[in-house]
Amino acid sequence: MRQFSGRTSSPYCRVAARCARTPRRGPSQPCYGVAVGITRRILESAQSGLSRLTSLVIVDDEPLSHVEGPALQAELTVRKAARERAPRPPQDNPLAKLARSDPAARSARAAAAGERASRIHRERDERSARQRAAADEAFRRMKEQAARAASASSTAGTSSGTASSGRSHSARPPRPGSTDAQLLEWYRVLDLQVGADLAQIKTSYRQLMRKYHPDMHAGNPHKQKAATELSMRVTTAYNGLL
Repeated sequence: MRQFSGRTSSPYCRVAARCARTPRRGPSQPCYGVAVGITRRILESAQSGLSRLTSLVIVDDEPLSHVEGPALQAELTVRKAARERAPRPPQDNPLAKLARSDPAARSARAAAAGERASRIHRERDERSARQRAAADEAFRRMKEQAARAASASSTAGTSSGTASSGRSHSARPPRPGSTDAQLLEWYRVLDLQVGADLAQIKTSYRQLMRKYHPDMHAGNPHKQKAATELSMRVTTAYNGLL
């Protein structure tokens, strides 16, 4: 047999060694160049897109010749709205104009203060007039109620006196200061017929106190005093008939 040594000078062996596939396992060189290039291109593309977007939305005075027609119109609309939303100069504020120290501003402040004071006094006078009208109306109703109660009591006294005189000629009306006279007075004050039950007495008392309460005449001392006296009489009659 033919023996082969470790060295060979055959050209076929050198070609086969160069064309031989590299083993799967073993040291290999990392390929960073391709990955870094792709990442850089992605970042540059994103930055360029972001710069184009911000150039469209930032409100400034830069020329927009590189922007297309619809985008330019939209940008102009945004800038116009931003200018309209911008605050006015301080000197254009009406309050600032009034706060200045020139004669025109002082006269304007004085006129505004006078108008405000007159409006407050006018509203106060109107409110007082309404309160006085309400108090006068309540006092008028109170006088009419008292007059009706007096006429009703006199009519009831006349009819009861006629009936009693028909039964007995010796019968007399109750003397002033007697118990019967006091009861008649209490019924008259409460605008009730003699012998009214407890429910009618309570109802009449509540109605009269609502009508003649002193608080209804807080703006008129004389009427408030009269209402206080009348409410005291109503309360006394109510307590006496319970």
